[in-house]
Amino acid sequence: MATAPSDIRLLLVDDEVEFLEAVRPGLSRRGFHVSLAESGHAALQHLTSEDFDVVVLDVKMPGIDGVDTFREIKRLAPSVPVILLTGHGSIQQAFETSREGVYDYLAKPCDVDRLATVVRQAVADRAAATTSSGPTVGDVRLLLVDDDRDFVESVAPALERRGVIVTTALDGATALARAAESQFDVAVVDVRMPDLDGLTVLNRLRASDPLLEVIVLTGHPAVDDVRRGLKEGAFDYLTKPQRVEDLLLHVRAAADRRRLRMQERQQAEIDRIVSRQPD
Repeated sequence: MATAPSDIRLLLVDDEVEFLEAVRPGLSRRGFHVSLAESGHAALQHLTSEDFDVVVLDVKMPGIDGVDTFREIKRLAPSVPVILLTGHGSIQQAFETSREGVYDYLAKPCDVDRLATVVRQAVADRAAATTSSGPTVGDVRLLLVDDDRDFVESVAPALERRGVIVTTALDGATALARAAESQFDVAVVDVRMPDLDGLTVLNRLRASDPLLEVIVLTGHPAVDDVRRGLKEGAFDYLTKPQRVEDLLLHVRAAADRRRLRMQERQQAEIDRIVSRQPD
């Protein structure tokens, strides 16, 4: 059962009092129980005396900054999802903290509706992870292929925390070997890789499994690459950097399409067999 906003206890941490005073009423009107902390020290004091479902934490703060506060939170309350919020975004910092278990990384100014959506999803994913005993029929099996190790090591665990079963490969040859050993619903493949480029990997993956949905991902968009990828059957073509939540939406949509195509193929086979039976 989904957690209602009125059941969600949120700790909002930021040294900017104006920000706290501006955001708290909007979250409260949306039904959240919001507690405020103006420093990392205050946040940790709250966590030692109260239970929270989620923490929204600014990165740039005096004293204990947001990253160090996050690490202490994970020590005190390892199951509580933490959303980092900053006006000074750093891709490298996002990669590092994602590897350590940050749920999401949002830039300020952040729309209150957007923040509320991410908070609800964080709590829902935590509940699902708590009650799940292992993979289920509805789980998405994803092959993530990219030669950027930082990207892979940050995105893979973030997707796994959201219920995706992720297998990684840092080059095209390894990706093809993984696909030969296991079946996947979706592959996310970077275009620019040494040895085998992403579009070659796309072509070979779909040759071995025509129902596999492939999402092409690149930091260097080019019209010719897009045309070739779509011509060769890519489900979608996304550019980096790509928010984990947005990437997840595309992955789930691709998995849904695969399931639909599999059902259509199975029904066609059933119809073929039935048509050959005598009346």
